[in-house]
Amino acid sequence: MSERARRPGVVVGSADSFFLHVEESGAPQIAGGVALLHPAADGRTSLGQIRDLVREELRHLPHFEVRAASGSSWRRPRWVGTREPDLDWHVTERRSPDGLRGLESIVAELAAQPLPRDRPLWRVVMVRDVGPARSAMVFLMHHALGDGVGTVTNSLQLMRPRTALPSFDGGPGRIARGSATALGLAQLAADGLPAARLGAGSVRRDFATARPMLKDVRRVADSRAVRVTDLVLALVADAVAATCPDLAARLGGQLRLAVPRLVARPPEVANRVLSSNATGAVMVDVPVDGRPFEELLRDLARRTRRLHRPTRAMAARFVMTSGLKVLPEPGVGWFARTVYGRRFFQGIVTNFPGPTAQLSIDGVPIDVVYPVLPLAPGAPLALGALSWHGILGVSLAADPDLVDPHPLLAHLTATLAGLARSA
Repeated sequence: MSERARRPGVVVGSADSFFLHVEESGAPQIAGGVALLHPAADGRTSLGQIRDLVREELRHLPHFEVRAASGSSWRRPRWVGTREPDLDWHVTERRSPDGLRGLESIVAELAAQPLPRDRPLWRVVMVRDVGPARSAMVFLMHHALGDGVGTVTNSLQLMRPRTALPSFDGGPGRIARGSATALGLAQLAADGLPAARLGAGSVRRDFATARPMLKDVRRVADSRAVRVTDLVLALVADAVAATCPDLAARLGGQLRLAVPRLVARPPEVANRVLSSNATGAVMVDVPVDGRPFEELLRDLARRTRRLHRPTRAMAARFVMTSGLKVLPEPGVGWFARTVYGRRFFQGIVTNFPGPTAQLSIDGVPIDVVYPVLPLAPGAPLALGALSWHGILGVSLAADPDLVDPHPLLAHLTATLAGLARSA
């Protein structure tokens, strides 16, 4: 455990406590990943070995030895040290009743269960029988411990050879950062009109996965001179219009998505520990009116051009890390429950890079990793795309009362395959 984590009562950073408050709206904020392992006929990756591996790496994972303690209603949450985590609870084993589809059901079940606050906010579940001699490792942690990048960074501690994601520290200097943030705040204010509401939604979850080749995705994007994220957004919009016509009609033909973007941390905070959420989200309105895909992609590429500038993401990050510090804790809770979800967006789409090297867990190679994203309250879908050793692991978490993720993701991958053939 880091020196700072050992000190009792370390205040939870405002960008992290934000998601503790969001969960009070009834939407569990469980992030993570699913590492699908190569078939291992020799029986490796036993539960005991995985527990030993986690135990050995705890010193590199300071958040995994503390729990989030909420004091009075006016006192900010704090990280409180615990005894050695109970690995019999934190690292467990399940068996899939139905191969990959059974694994997806297990992930959906786990993601719908809030993590107990009297323990460190993470768990690892080994799922057997995903395929012949194939297992998967489900790595879950509370969003307060990290965003998508934080999840990958933490999970890499359990993989070999040791590797790291590209550094996103540094960025512009203090004056330039201040100017960009001020501009971004004005832009966020202009963007911040309420979105069409879909109601409270359910607490149930469903989960689906796909694994297109990264080279195909890049070839399609390059052939149309768009970014991969623009292509992913267009594929999501097209699939919603095709497979969720009732939802598209309720939205008036326009779906607003929150798109998290990495924000470089300034040098003066780059080495601080226990500050794990390092993204700022921007909002994108995407048409779900059934227009031809090529027209949709061109329209989205134009719409998102202004969003690729860092000002909006920097401003969103500033609000999360600095702006919330001046609010009393009840105000922080109100802000989190008000702005995150149904009033301002209906879904989340994120695309971020993973390692390019072949990694393994306990000697067994990892074939692909699917991100696990939490749903925002009242927002029925969250799609994550994570590149991993030449494969794009795509996952879709959904509220099944409003979105069936399996036909949606099947339509998305079929459209992508058709585009790749013609690229």
